[in-house]
Amino acid sequence: MARGGLRGFLDRSARDDADRAAEQSPGDRGDADRAAERSDRDDGSCRCELCAAPIPAEHRHLLELAVREPRCACRPCALLFDHPPAQDDHYRLVPDRRWYLPDFALDDTTWQALEIPVQMAFACRDTSEGRTVIRYPGPAGAVEAATAPAAWASVEAANPVLRQLAPDVEALLVNRTGGARDHWLVPIDDCFALVAVLRSRWKGLAGGQDVWNGVGAFFTELRSRAKPVPADLSKGVPR
Repeated sequence: MARGGLRGFLDRSARDDADRAAEQSPGDRGDADRAAERSDRDDGSCRCELCAAPIPAEHRHLLELAVREPRCACRPCALLFDHPPAQDDHYRLVPDRRWYLPDFALDDTTWQALEIPVQMAFACRDTSEGRTVIRYPGPAGAVEAATAPAAWASVEAANPVLRQLAPDVEALLVNRTGGARDHWLVPIDDCFALVAVLRSRWKGLAGGQDVWNGVGAFFTELRSRAKPVPADLSKGVPR
């Protein structure tokens, strides 16, 4: 991700976490030191997680399919997986496109039918399970929603753009917080980044104002980077 984009947003959040931890626990710097250490690694000493070569802050990610986790990759390693998915792949290159979907059809009634208990969620086609998995971010991480297959099928039927999602590595991201009704097609690591915001900032039962400021900043950053979906793709025309 670009330094000024969502990766940079997470770096700034790590620094903020370190500052908050230092202010709250002057005698115990453990959390602050760990947060600062993560930020320092991203500032210049980040390494490819396949070959250990040093890599710049702007780099691609691979999804390790067995554990569903992103791995930082240098350019040569990323290029090894810049091909159509193969059955024996252990990694898959995460795309870097972000589309805003202004005409996405998902009204309040349909949203309620999806049985998602919060106002944010992301949906990704999981090839290991042979189905679309819907998750939502929470203080303990990403939680799978108990969505009935028929409810999701109705969303897919109403939105041909969902056919454009690359399995495993792209997702539909929905934000309905604060009255928003926004929908994006994003790389899966953006969804992981949103989960990290909630995990790192959540306080108490309701989360606290800081976490919602972080969520707002995340979506502001995403909106600034995303492009409108091409008109032909919004209608489901093949690429």
